[in-house]
Amino acid sequence: MPDKNVIPDNSMVSVVLCDFAPIWDELCTYVMENFPSVTGEWKHYGKASGWTYKLIGNKRNLLFFIPIAGCFRVRIVLGEKACACAEADAELPVDIKEAIRVATSYTEGRSIDIDINRSEQLETIKRLLKIKYEN
Repeated sequence: MPDKNVIPDNSMVSVVLCDFAPIWDELCTYVMENFPSVTGEWKHYGKASGWTYKLIGNKRNLLFFIPIAGCFRVRIVLGEKACACAEADAELPVDIKEAIRVATSYTEGRSIDIDINRSEQLETIKRLLKIKYEN
């Protein structure tokens, strides 16, 4: 969805995501119901990246949803304390821990992307959100 003059809506997202639209909806609903004062907004970050749906809670970026044809990507930024907790968490998959370990560290933390192409990945995102919010 690269056209910056057309803000995406639910029907556009459903067309792009196909079978993964319900997973997108489930994750958005989970975040809205489980984290205080969450709002969502569409942001256009440039021609190359297109539109991103950003969820913000307590003035913190919680998640970035990036629509991709047939699936979607979730970007989460973890502070250093949250990164250490995530790397030590027995419930997180090894590949996620490795992604955190090798991610470049910036002032706001380390950013990792997870392509959501199966529903089981929702539990990983939920776990990372819990770790982020607690740290």
